[in-house]
Amino acid sequence: MIHKELSEETKKDLRDYFENRDYMVIAVPKREPARLYVVRATKTVETARRIHDLSPGATVALGRALVGALLLTSLVKHATDQKVLLKIEGNGPVGTIVAEADGKGRVRGFVENPHVDTLKKEVGGRRKFDVAGIVGREGTLTVVKELRMGTPYTSIVPLVSGEIAEDLAYYFSQSEQIPSAVGIGVLIAEDGSVKQAGGFLVQTLGGISDRVVDILEHRVKSLPPVTELMEEGKRPEDIAVMILGGLEPQLIGLKEVEYYCPCDEEVARSSLLLLTEDELEDLLSEGPAEVVCKFCGRVYRFSREDIRKK
Repeated sequence: MIHKELSEETKKDLRDYFENRDYMVIAVPKREPARLYVVRATKTVETARRIHDLSPGATVALGRALVGALLLTSLVKHATDQKVLLKIEGNGPVGTIVAEADGKGRVRGFVENPHVDTLKKEVGGRRKFDVAGIVGREGTLTVVKELRMGTPYTSIVPLVSGEIAEDLAYYFSQSEQIPSAVGIGVLIAEDGSVKQAGGFLVQTLGGISDRVVDILEHRVKSLPPVTELMEEGKRPEDIAVMILGGLEPQLIGLKEVEYYCPCDEEVARSSLLLLTEDELEDLLSEGPAEVVCKFCGRVYRFSREDIRKK
């Protein structure tokens, strides 16, 4: 585990090392039981947009879910294949949203309706995406932790707003009993591409002083939107210092973040073997069986011989 002071020198080292790549920093106050995760995922969300040919509204919805899934990896061991799956089933036009991330910073996802119309609302005199309107204000949020220790752990909570960040904070308080503050943002450029994407997760643990809780609550409430900070050139380590400044912030972890799908031909073939004989025959009667990965769009085609081979 890394354990370095988040000094100007450390921040410079991170800028030089990661440059324009997506990554997450994990930091803690030196003397208080709290933890902070801050992630930049601009290229990751842009990759998802291109793979799924997403409309701007769908990009914002899936992008927030992807960032949320990365923040949820606080629940699994870092640098492992343990996974967390986030599924949002709201009553909005985008339909079901699925995002899955592992401890290595790899994430993938999809939405049911990738070409949903863009919904906007007036906020402070400016037009912004109505994320809750796209996702839906009623429905459920499901978190599945796959810890490679038998049956995955599954928890379901109702949506409280459809804003995803607020719903995740509610999940942490209800299912994990961890007081948490979550901020997530996706900024779309005029051409529909992803301009900025990122988020943060602050968690307070048992034994923390009331003074520090008050400080963190004030910092989070007064913090500008994540994408606004990123537009100003702020990086994850800068945002970490803005939240933990004065509490001797220590850097304890780093991970590079990317959109990654591990599907392959064998996984696709195995999915066909789950069909009954009659279903498989019906499928093959029209030619080679085709399997399309929902997460990355890869297409796998199999003849009868391909399916039967060991």
